[in-house]
Amino acid sequence: MSNCNIKSIITLGYTSSNMEIKTYLNPKWWLIVIGAIFFILGAGNYLGAEGASENAYTDPTDRDIFYEQTFGLFSMALGAMALSTGMFVKGRGLAMLSIISSVAVIIFLILHYNAGEVVDYGYNNLAMTITISSILGLMGVGGYLHLENE
Repeated sequence: MSNCNIKSIITLGYTSSNMEIKTYLNPKWWLIVIGAIFFILGAGNYLGAEGASENAYTDPTDRDIFYEQTFGLFSMALGAMALSTGMFVKGRGLAMLSIISSVAVIIFLILHYNAGEVVDYGYNNLAMTITISSILGLMGVGGYLHLENE
């Protein structure tokens, strides 16, 4: 086997693997799926705010219920924006928005976790924060891989 053939096989393997990764990390579908999940969970948080506040705080007040409802509404808004971005934006704009939104939400999750530690927030869970941040990080990587798409 000549050097040329080995190089062709290695290049083909890299290209095939890279194309497969790009297929799995298509930001369109990541934004649609993550947006739908955020919207559904946000609606659940809004509708079940009283129960959520009882789990989150030791002695919840009406203000705590309001905070949980507001968190649900913000989650629904973020979910709707992610869904609409995934459905209606294409090319480089879609790639850029998937990168920017993944970084923004990861920063939000980290800051939210830190703030929750200060007040002993009942839903604080480091493993969940890391898991969601990792999933969002994959969406950002997918955006990066699709930057050259038109």
